[in-house]
Amino acid sequence: MTAYTPGAAETLAAILPCDREKEPVPPQPEETRSVALAMGGLMAQCAMAAITKDRETVITSSAGFVCELLALWEDQGIDAEAVWIELHGRIEVGELCHQMSRAPGRLKGRRKAAWRVATSKLP
Repeated sequence: MTAYTPGAAETLAAILPCDREKEPVPPQPEETRSVALAMGGLMAQCAMAAITKDRETVITSSAGFVCELLALWEDQGIDAEAVWIELHGRIEVGELCHQMSRAPGRLKGRRKAAWRVATSKLP
């Protein structure tokens, strides 16, 4: 299993445009709409670049998407560490499912189909 390291949150906190000491501001619909539109455009640009194997555009559009994502988190008052904790939890669930599917002595006979988790959420 992986160990949670809070370093990712601190690393990204340095580039977050918000000041930790100021009062939280409620989300502004116009700002949210503009950030969401920018994110959508960058995602489409990144997907098209990936299909055409344009490495430089994938890099620049991915970087732009991450910047817009940070702006969305700020707009919504979301702490980056909460996101990293959620991602870590999903990784842990995925690793646990993988270990369970490969547990020795679990199956006596030949496996007929892959082991599946009964959920629609991906880890």
